[in-house]
Amino acid sequence: MAKEFNPDNILAHFPPTISKGIVDFVRDTVFLNSRYLFTRRVLDLQYSYCTHCQQEYLCGMGSIYYRHNEERICHKCESKCVVKASGRGRKHLIDDAYMVYYEKSVVDPKAIVAYGLHVMRDYSGDYRKVETQYRTVAMYLFQPGKSKMLYQGWNGKWVDRKNVRSECRNSMKNKSWYLSGESVAAAVQGTPFQYSTWEEYQYQSTDLIEFFDLAAKYPCVEYLTKLGLTSLVEAKLIGRQTHGVVNWRGKTLEKVLRLSKPELKDLRATAVNTEVDPLTLHSYHFFKRNGMTLSFEQAYQLQSLSEGYYLEEARKMSTFASFTRIAQYALKQLGKGDVRKHYRNATSILTAWRDYLKDCVELGMDTQQEHILFPNNLYTAHQKSIEKVKIKHDNALNGMIGQRLADLQKYEFEHNGLFIRPAKDSAELFREGKELIHCVGRYAKTYAEGKTNLFVIRKADEPDTPFYTMEIIDNKIIQTRGKSNCPPTEEVEEFIQAFTKARLLKKKRAGKRKINVAQPA
Repeated sequence: MAKEFNPDNILAHFPPTISKGIVDFVRDTVFLNSRYLFTRRVLDLQYSYCTHCQQEYLCGMGSIYYRHNEERICHKCESKCVVKASGRGRKHLIDDAYMVYYEKSVVDPKAIVAYGLHVMRDYSGDYRKVETQYRTVAMYLFQPGKSKMLYQGWNGKWVDRKNVRSECRNSMKNKSWYLSGESVAAAVQGTPFQYSTWEEYQYQSTDLIEFFDLAAKYPCVEYLTKLGLTSLVEAKLIGRQTHGVVNWRGKTLEKVLRLSKPELKDLRATAVNTEVDPLTLHSYHFFKRNGMTLSFEQAYQLQSLSEGYYLEEARKMSTFASFTRIAQYALKQLGKGDVRKHYRNATSILTAWRDYLKDCVELGMDTQQEHILFPNNLYTAHQKSIEKVKIKHDNALNGMIGQRLADLQKYEFEHNGLFIRPAKDSAELFREGKELIHCVGRYAKTYAEGKTNLFVIRKADEPDTPFYTMEIIDNKIIQTRGKSNCPPTEEVEEFIQAFTKARLLKKKRAGKRKINVAQPA
């Protein structure tokens, strides 16, 4: 929790008054759109008062005058202004924003300071007396080796914050905010911070507060950036995981990255074409500890296997091969152009290989054999195993379906050029679903198990062409669907009614008829 603090030692680094640079930046940038022409009428004459140049002039008469909320150019200072009728309510006409401005320390030539200011212009009262109001929200001091922040709450008390933070994402997050880039360039000139490479991080560090906090504490930020490893610095800035790959207090690049000079040379060459992020370096060190010497490009390809879910999945496969052997196989497959068309990273290779081995086990294949365990082309081998498993499953289902056909033949029926019969096997169901664009194929298992009954309706003159598919459960028609799940046509509906009457409705058994016998006269 932040504690109360005597701010005198930090305030000594700041100028005693707000500088002209801040005033100009607020006027010309922050409040560039906070310029108004307030109009008033005297008989048929209209006068406008410019809040920027603070001059009034005649702007209209008769039917020619400025309209409320339109944009006009001030005749005196030539500023673009928004017209406001002075007689209208201005209770909520208040413009405010948050801005950050950098300057040199007035006592330490190696240090820079920054203001976080909440600025406001209130037009709800007398618009001729509006002055820009400045409230200092935060003050920052950046010195080589350390940084400090003072924060002033709404109660006016200064607090020394333990951790330096940007107020753009905290107390001022709901305000429009501005950063004076020119003030940064002027402030760092002639200080150690001019070499900090701050220009590279203007989009990652909003107002650059977190960046200068990092650069003040860790001079290696400069080395990393110039080496092309900006992703390491960005990860630190925005709070992403860095996997402990950077020794931020290291004095040399070798110690910062825990790499030898030859390794740094390879890393520098890799960074030209490949983004070396924290996970890539983590991957490099991880596989090195596991006895694999990789290039940084290879470490990038295998980075997803160095932690988390896929690392655990690879370790589960140790019953087939060692972890390093699996990683080497993934690299080999990624080096094949025809394989990489289908599997673009190590995780997709691992997933496909895992599923391929499951197929092998189900098919009774000997995974002790090298060519089966590690096929030369994983994609081709997996496609073949998928097809074999499908055939195996289909054969089992078809055997069950075949046993049901004799009982289902009682439903066969023909009428007016159409006929219905039970589906013969899973292949027919999948073809039916494919050509009619519906999902009957997925019902093959429940059909084989007798949980549902599936029939095909065909035209008598096109007996092999899918037309409609029907599902029946407990002697009741559940659904009848044609192409793209369309409902029955009138022709098919008439056929269904005839079929229902002939095959689904239970016929009443004839009772004994009473016969009247004529008596002889």
